[in-house]
Amino acid sequence: MAQQMPVQKQQRAHVRVDDTLPLAWRRIDDSRVAYVLSHYEKNRTFPPKINDINSLLGSLDVHDALRQLESSDPVLTRILGRLDQKLNLLLRLFHPSETERPMALTMVNISGGGISFLDRNPELDVGDMLELRLALSVDSLMLIECMARVMKVAQTEQNGLTQVACRFEPILDQDRERVIQYIFKRQSELLRAKRGY
Repeated sequence: MAQQMPVQKQQRAHVRVDDTLPLAWRRIDDSRVAYVLSHYEKNRTFPPKINDINSLLGSLDVHDALRQLESSDPVLTRILGRLDQKLNLLLRLFHPSETERPMALTMVNISGGGISFLDRNPELDVGDMLELRLALSVDSLMLIECMARVMKVAQTEQNGLTQVACRFEPILDQDRERVIQYIFKRQSELLRAKRGY
């Protein structure tokens, strides 16, 4: 099921960048695909997960307490805020639910329309459906979770790694926009670095 987008959005969706980002994926069976797509069609969201790490982290949020502390001790607030971010990231990376793989820094090529990534012996075929979890930086507090259809699986010459190219199918509109904004920002950073300023 491909999401239909206006031409201008389609053009923006094809802007892409190479990067190394935290990524986890898992192949899902036809019954899970049907369930997720049905829920998505009705609600324009993905079904909630039991014991979802994002929900658990949300319930432990300390941002309000940090905002109150900021006026009396801004330095301590910044330090505690960064520690909170790092702990949240470590939890997401190393303690996913029992059915999910831990996120690992992965070489990717990403656009608003899809992602390709390198993996060792992924045992995937064209047409397989994946659930993806992706962070747009190493210390990102927000994860993008979506489904993707495998469009290509090809051996590379890079240390026996396999390239897996996927099309987002579906991805939430706000997550697609976050990916596109990230790509523009990253391209700008790379251009500045190339020019030396």
